[in-house]
Amino acid sequence: MPRGSYAFVARDFLERRWAALRILNVVVSIFLLCGCGTYGRMLLHGFSGVEDYRIFPGREIKASPKPFYFTDKTMEEHISDHLSIPGHDATDLETILRGNGTLAFLVIQDDALLYERYYNGFTPESISLGFSMTKSVLSLLVGCAIEDGLIGSVEDPITRYLPELRGHGFEKVTIRHLLMSTSGLDYAENDNPFGIHAYMYYCEKCIERRSLAFRLDEEPGTRFVYKSGDNMLLATALRRALHGETITAYLQRRVWNPLGMENGGIWSTDGEQEKSWCCLAATARDFAKIGMLYLHGGQWGNGRVVNEEWVRNSTTVTEDNGASWKYQFQWWHPFRDNSQYMMSGHLGQFVFVNPETQVVVVRLGTNRGGLSPEQWRDLLAFVSDAVRP
Repeated sequence: MPRGSYAFVARDFLERRWAALRILNVVVSIFLLCGCGTYGRMLLHGFSGVEDYRIFPGREIKASPKPFYFTDKTMEEHISDHLSIPGHDATDLETILRGNGTLAFLVIQDDALLYERYYNGFTPESISLGFSMTKSVLSLLVGCAIEDGLIGSVEDPITRYLPELRGHGFEKVTIRHLLMSTSGLDYAENDNPFGIHAYMYYCEKCIERRSLAFRLDEEPGTRFVYKSGDNMLLATALRRALHGETITAYLQRRVWNPLGMENGGIWSTDGEQEKSWCCLAATARDFAKIGMLYLHGGQWGNGRVVNEEWVRNSTTVTEDNGASWKYQFQWWHPFRDNSQYMMSGHLGQFVFVNPETQVVVVRLGTNRGGLSPEQWRDLLAFVSDAVRP
């Protein structure tokens, strides 16, 4: 290649790169100017992340006026640092956590913190999106609403609360079907950037409108298919049942304050309604208290937040009417033959509950760090089983 050609190639590459960026900027601008704001935001913000509560409208949740603090036993070495995960070379917990995008990792037993680590600038006061862990919180609120008489029962048809869905087969879809993800809803849960799932994440003032346009793909109760659309319908029904109180305000009153949440949080909205399938942001300690509440059967201190039957429906397995043992009332069951259950979210957010050892493990992170969902499941189970007396 003649002298000077390298500089020419580099210059040509940079010019083409800047041209591509200018074209991208023009495309984004066109989307925004023509009213196609949802797709413009997709292009502008790209892939979802745990700090997306910063880019969306949101409703603030305030710390409880009477905060509950876990007893600190982190210096007593109750947690074994040596562990083995199939397919992973590291043999100590600290090395694994430091190397896989973890932000927070907590182990709690009998209302005491046994292990608490934060990474990458995260602190006990930092909040992070829980992504689909939010579904488990919405389920809790539905249980509270039934207890408060705002929703009749899980056997109610969704059309009782969303009459606009009548005439499209939804008369057969019950609250239970939506909680168990057996509704038969035609909703594609995938990362297609132009699909319904990505659209619902980024759109503004659209959740109720688009939810009421959902249609069915098959008979309700046929089979389990995990889909956020079921949760959106539940939230839209709950919003109607609250008669003007926001879902966030209801969370504050019925859950956040009674549990003594130490810090505030944010529930992202589309400008009108909470993104109930993805977008509650809270601290690791406060997420842990949701798991502890279920471990206590809905009881907290001298009071009750939700009835024991609701917790039992979420934490024991049924496979009736197309249900899967893996998913009960929007809580995951990682193993078929034991009592453990968990909240689970995109990018490796977990609240793992082990009733046998009375342990709750919380992991928040920017990604799964190369561990598969099955490896995370095994790690969380190992840690929860290995607590020293």
